[in-house]
Amino acid sequence: MDLEEDKIDLEEQFILRLPHEEAAMFREVLRTKPDKAKRLLKISLNPDTNQGTVYFAKSVMYGTLKKLPTIIESYKTNVCKDTASLYKTADICQILDCTTQPEFKAKPGTIHGYCPPLKNVKNKRFRRTLYNTDFAVEAETVTKELYYLLSTDLEAVSSRFEVLYEDNGSNAGKQYEKSLFGQLSSDSEVNVCYFK
Repeated sequence: MDLEEDKIDLEEQFILRLPHEEAAMFREVLRTKPDKAKRLLKISLNPDTNQGTVYFAKSVMYGTLKKLPTIIESYKTNVCKDTASLYKTADICQILDCTTQPEFKAKPGTIHGYCPPLKNVKNKRFRRTLYNTDFAVEAETVTKELYYLLSTDLEAVSSRFEVLYEDNGSNAGKQYEKSLFGQLSSDSEVNVCYFK
């Protein structure tokens, strides 16, 4: 899918990781002639396979769109010459990792973050949760019983419900309702006061 042909505007941002030589050339173009960068760089993405092709100057690079284990917030400053304020533009959660040779069997995600302190972050910080089999069996039986009760309720000709309080005193139930809903009143009992 070519972004220019289909006229798709991406609302998400991603990080473009180029090989060392191309990254140095592109950084120099951005520093000296930023308007020329739009003509030199062309990115073609296929969202179904998470593959992309990057054309920079006369070189062709093949990239894989990988999901980062962390979210990076992107900010913008100097809007209307206001350098003191920061404006959030997007959350970055993907990286287009480019190489000169195509990778056909690349993993869709990565265990490493964007910078060296986040190396192997997925295994260190986001460990798998322990699976409690007793709780899972109990939850499954409760779910089955709930589906059974709902299906029998749908098959019933009529249904009614009754609220039962644990305390036998009817006064306790009224106090509980009063604490939940406040003083119940009709529209005729409501007095409206306006303060001047």
